[in-house]
Amino acid sequence: MKIAFDIDDTLHKIRLDKRDQVPDFDLFQVLRWFHGNGDEVYVWSAGGIDYATNYVRRMGIDSMVTVIRKGAIKVDISFDDMETNLATVDVKVNRDSTEEEVKEITSNESISKKESES
Repeated sequence: MKIAFDIDDTLHKIRLDKRDQVPDFDLFQVLRWFHGNGDEVYVWSAGGIDYATNYVRRMGIDSMVTVIRKGAIKVDISFDDMETNLATVDVKVNRDSTEEEVKEITSNESISKKESES
């Protein structure tokens, strides 16, 4: 089977009260289960291929997943915080944040990360 996971507000939860992101360890276990089952596991992000590639490396799952452009292939199951209609079965991961809040927090995190690397 082909299984896809989104990043922002799916694999990484947006915490509005703290204005940051944390991994969703339960969903990471689901990803690991599919990988261990021999399924093809993909990660995508509206942030693009480079963003997703850096993310999977940082999280240490680059050997388990293939990064693809969102919607590049038809998958059997997708996990996403938005309804995608890109899979046979779409699992909507419910979060409290809006799309605008996700963009604001993720862009602030990217800026903070770049500043700390300088």
